[in-house]
Amino acid sequence: MIAPSLLGESLALQLSSQDNNLEIILDIKDINGFPKLILFCLDDIELSNSIKLEILRLKERWDQSPILIVIPKSIKLSSSDLMTFGSEGVIQDPTIILLKDTINIILGGGRVFKINNETNYKESSFNNSYGLGHWLLTSGLSQINRDLHKIDHMIEKQSINTFYLFILIGRRRELLTAKRLILWLWGPLEVLIESPVKNNIKPINKYNTDITIKNSSSKELWKVIYKRVNEKIQDDLINSTDELVALYSLNSFKRHNLLKTLLQEFSIIINKLDSMNDQGERFEDILQSITPELRANTLRNFIDSYDHLLKNGVEVSISDFLVDNAQLDILDDELPSIALIIDPILNNKPIQIDGEYISTEDPRCVIQLEMLILNWILRTAEIVGEEIISSCSEWPELRKYFLNKELVSTRELERKRNHINTKNQIQNLFRKPVRLYESKRLYYTVKNNTIEKIIILEPRDDELKKLDWAQRQIAFIIELRDALAPQVQATIQYLGDLIVLILTKVVGRSIGLIGRGIAQGMGKNLSKG
Repeated sequence: MIAPSLLGESLALQLSSQDNNLEIILDIKDINGFPKLILFCLDDIELSNSIKLEILRLKERWDQSPILIVIPKSIKLSSSDLMTFGSEGVIQDPTIILLKDTINIILGGGRVFKINNETNYKESSFNNSYGLGHWLLTSGLSQINRDLHKIDHMIEKQSINTFYLFILIGRRRELLTAKRLILWLWGPLEVLIESPVKNNIKPINKYNTDITIKNSSSKELWKVIYKRVNEKIQDDLINSTDELVALYSLNSFKRHNLLKTLLQEFSIIINKLDSMNDQGERFEDILQSITPELRANTLRNFIDSYDHLLKNGVEVSISDFLVDNAQLDILDDELPSIALIIDPILNNKPIQIDGEYISTEDPRCVIQLEMLILNWILRTAEIVGEEIISSCSEWPELRKYFLNKELVSTRELERKRNHINTKNQIQNLFRKPVRLYESKRLYYTVKNNTIEKIIILEPRDDELKKLDWAQRQIAFIIELRDALAPQVQATIQYLGDLIVLILTKVVGRSIGLIGRGIAQGMGKNLSKG
């Protein structure tokens, strides 16, 4: 364990009392061989580069030992920065039980990242759990933390003289020493590791980034991703984009079921491919047949298969009618290849993120795959929604079953269909060539229960070459504009300078001479009078 002395001793005592099998070494001189795990406890995080350098040195010395970083509740770094430290785990403000479980998971070959903790406890339960000691601890620490915050703010301004800066640094050192003394007297684990576990107080909120991978198998990776995606589509999502018109024409219950069913059908495909022995030879052929089969199964399963309605006096199965009436092979040009999702999950292939190939065990890879799956679900749901609207136009009785109340009207439904068709035509003729030429791709993701748009830069030259003649002209116009813009700008600037020259040097001087002559003439006449 690498930690400040007081914190390290109390953590070692608490962990040893929780698990007698844990042997914790605080002094590097007592290590024989390779440590099974390095617990790196940070009291404060200010310079991330120095921490990365320290972890790199630890990896060079003990390359076979995983590293778990424990960070305090208040930090200045984002979760994306903390995940680039190169450790096997980062856990923020843990309880003793959670810390012990995390250590066991990492010792078993897993990875744990619990960052940006917003955990709060119910005030009534919290106050009943502690007495005078806890009150003295929290009140003293809150006062010290306020002073430290003021001093840090003054130091960051860098507008004070050197002498006053030395005084502030000394005062900061005194406050940190007092803080450690209070922790030592009243129980340091009460602050760094809030653990009212004995009273069974459950946290209200969760970690913003909560990724636990127990092993490196494809099933465990998909289990983690499935859980994260499923949590994000549990509630009725708010659409903050001007897209996904067809999806949000469905009523909230059908819309929610559609998103959940798409995730479940995708999970079924993943499990089928994972169980195949000759997956490598037939992988590409299987991927080409996935989309129509998956959409058909979604149309069958996101509603009750026993639901029937009368159509021309005959009772017809709704799911069968949707499958027979829908075009299941429609392609979404903005949707990346499904192989970018399935191949890393099944074959443990690294993913390229910001020009760097990241292993599937890295939390950034999990977040990337989560974004790709959410984008795939939302875009596929939009296509399925368009087919449902088309079926509702042909079979009016379906409108109350699937659509929002205002779309029961034939006029409103046809207006919505025309709006969707116009939007698709504009997308195909204008927006698509522009995005391909600018190497941009539009992704949909879910953040804070809201669907948001993300534009990501990626090479799309191969798709640009496949455009038809009319679409290529749009790209050609943009290229022509970029080529002519500097020349037109230079010409306008030259003409502007010429006009300024004429107005100032010629017209202005002429007006000045005329004015001077008039003034002289008036002055002469006045002097004679």
